[in-house]
Amino acid sequence: MAVAVLTPKQFNYSGAEAYSDTADYVAATAVDGFEFLNDGKTLVNIKNDSGAVALTATIDVPNTCDFNGSSVHDVAIVIPFGDDWIIGPFPTHIFNAPDTGKVTIRLSAFADVTACAFKIG
Repeated sequence: MAVAVLTPKQFNYSGAEAYSDTADYVAATAVDGFEFLNDGKTLVNIKNDSGAVALTATIDVPNTCDFNGSSVHDVAIVIPFGDDWIIGPFPTHIFNAPDTGKVTIRLSAFADVTACAFKIG
């Protein structure tokens, strides 16, 4: 799996500068999507500028859980073209891969899709 690695940035409670700094955004890879080390207090902002196409971001759920009343599943989120969505936080016992402690987000489109991770608290 070749993914773009996001390094969560500590969220500044004044917010605006941390959120708007485009240097912190990483382009999606053409193979899979994004991954990041998750402490349970991480949010991801995904921007979809991928040519008038809605984007499906699928968050892997590698562990058995009861999230949304289901025992095992991935979470799919549709992000319309031109939108940017903030997703999370991601409870570690549900979303973290047991061997790495990372969350993986797979994408249906890659061109002009970027993301940034933020740690809260």
